Amino acid sequence: MLKLLTKLIVSIILAFIAFGCADEKTIEPETLTDADGNIYNTITLGEQVWMLENLKTTKFNDGTPITAYTFGNDWHNGNTPTAYYEWPETSDLNNVVDEELPFDYYGAMYNHFAIESGKLAPQGWRIPTEADFIALENHLASLGYDGNEATVLKSESGWLPSSGSGTNDVGFNGLPNGYINAFGGATLAEGICTWATTDLNSTNGTRRLVQLFDQDEIFYSDNAIQIGAGIRCIKE
Repeated sequence: MLKLLTKLIVSIILAFIAFGCADEKTIEPETLTDADGNIYNTITLGEQVWMLENLKTTKFNDGTPITAYTFGNDWHNGNTPTAYYEWPETSDLNNVVDEELPFDYYGAMYNHFAIESGKLAPQGWRIPTEADFIALENHLASLGYDGNEATVLKSESGWLPSSGSGTNDVGFNGLPNGYINAFGGATLAEGICTWATTDLNSTNGTRRLVQLFDQDEIFYSDNAIQIGAGIRCIKE
């Protein structure tokens, strides 16, 4: 009788376990898709959800094409404003990486008028503010990375020795996309990571940019709106 009772109890326990396993759902990482059909993975850090790659769309979120910049055009084009995108330099002239990089490896770079269009980010997402990056920085500090936030966000490879690679401890994988200078030239790829924010200073005509460079901390600076930058979107 005792053996029978023991078997019955074991059977009930196994049944509950099986029911629990059957009811358990596999949680897939969240992804998003831009107007070009590019699919991006995401990462949750604190209360924020970020894209895990720089934006690379060549269309606004309403499907309208963004003009591809070609040498000789006016990158800023202040008299007749044109939204431009441009690909960073990926020829790896410094032999920093072993493999050949695809043209969109760093994502696209956008000029002032593309950023200000309000239509760059996929639906449900937005271009971050400086405050968003500061919140990310504070979260990293709370994890024990105070004073090393830039190093933690940088990728482990692909950087010039003078800039130094990162540790990528939280998986953000910030890549050295460089920036686009005021004349439309792709500049310092492999040396610096540059992200745009939506923060503008209309008094002196500058945009707040966020950069990972040759120091352990994130660098925030006002740059002329003629400077082009990458976009790392955040979920609304």
